[in-house]
Amino acid sequence: MTDETDEPIIAGVDKAADSAVVVPDGDLIASLAERLRFFFSNANLRQDRWMRDQLSKSDDGVCDGPLSLEMLLRFNTLKSITSDKSLLAAAAKSDELKGLISYDEEKEEVKRVSPFDFKTMGDGSKLSLYVKNVPVTEPLHEDEDGAEPKNEKVRPRYAVTRDEVKALFEGYGRVAIVQLRYGKKQHQQTENDKKCNAPSARGFKGGESYPLGVAIIEFEGMDGIEKACEDLLPKKDEEDGDKKDPLTVLEIKGNKLVVEKMRPSKFFKSQADKGSNKKRSRDDDPDDDNHDGEEKADEDPEDAKFEPITLDWETGCVIALAGLDAASCDRESIRDAVSEILGVTTDVKTSGLYVDYNRGATTGNLRLKSPKPEEMKELVSKLTDGSLLVANAKVESAKILEGEEEEKYYENFIAWLNTRKRMKDEEKRTSTNNNNHRNNHNNKRQKFGGRGGGRGRGGRGRDRR
Repeated sequence: MTDETDEPIIAGVDKAADSAVVVPDGDLIASLAERLRFFFSNANLRQDRWMRDQLSKSDDGVCDGPLSLEMLLRFNTLKSITSDKSLLAAAAKSDELKGLISYDEEKEEVKRVSPFDFKTMGDGSKLSLYVKNVPVTEPLHEDEDGAEPKNEKVRPRYAVTRDEVKALFEGYGRVAIVQLRYGKKQHQQTENDKKCNAPSARGFKGGESYPLGVAIIEFEGMDGIEKACEDLLPKKDEEDGDKKDPLTVLEIKGNKLVVEKMRPSKFFKSQADKGSNKKRSRDDDPDDDNHDGEEKADEDPEDAKFEPITLDWETGCVIALAGLDAASCDRESIRDAVSEILGVTTDVKTSGLYVDYNRGATTGNLRLKSPKPEEMKELVSKLTDGSLLVANAKVESAKILEGEEEEKYYENFIAWLNTRKRMKDEEKRTSTNNNNHRNNHNNKRQKFGGRGGGRGRGGRGRDRR
């Protein structure tokens, strides 16, 4: 988390409008309270190591410390709502958050009412559903620097957002968090790879991450999970014991979701046991919490070491496009059409313009590194009235993102950056592990003489004439 030096955001003012639109303080406070509820929730603290580190003032892992209003106002989603400490303080004192957080007016600090630690709060499995058959597609985002993919092979991606998945389950109770899960596909070695003793040094990739088509849905309370289980899980027939279809089958983008109860994770159990002398029994079944062998991400200790990317973004830098010609549009045609009006070059690496578009889609986004209000307004106007075409076709609509829409865009973008970082970290770990395994194998052969001497089969035979 870094200090902000940008111009403060004026609470409740729509800068893109011809005249200021004042948002009622009550609405701003409600939005701030919703974000505080998430940041200090059990669900978020289980995933967010940075938050746990800030709230933990001792080595026992108990998160019972405070965060100052000043620190909280550096959070992207909070500072996009307001820069006014008094509004954030009012949100922290709201009745809705009384059971979760408390506010110290003298110190201007916020802390949890009940300290968080894995031992008492658990891993969230009792509140969670394991959802299969989440739609997956194959678009590929361009790199952060705007570079095109080097080959036409594209990695699969989720065809839905977390918000879309969340909306399906909110009817049962408040959803605390939605996770879209990834696994790893083993890389097929070439003959050249097999000749390398140090694959990581040769650019060898141990495997590619890919979406499992699995989502973890965690509810805030037991009421939500119980209602969802009653409606979405198969039941056993009391007479013959056979499974009956669930009362409701949820569907999203043509896929019927398969819902199961989440099983406890041994990784979080190990977090709860940290600091004690308790050791894992050799009789523990390593596959107890695995679902059909698809993934065991929660058991990987490396997850606890992952440092998420944070992005200090400026407001007023994103334009959303809709109604693009899916047949002819691509990133190059969008960039060529808009660069002149925005006053940037068409070079993807130096322009400061990021084109977020997947071939075959009808929607996309333009993001500048810094806002250009006048140029962006002119571009939106010309795209909307049809005087500027993209790929020789009129765009249905164009608008500068603001408020919640802009916040949601950056949340999704930051999530994608972190997913990509996880993928790269996993590839590095796999390469390192493969390299270590190969070196250990070679060291053993040298130590014991392999097949040619020493205690190998050939040498031993010669010694026993």
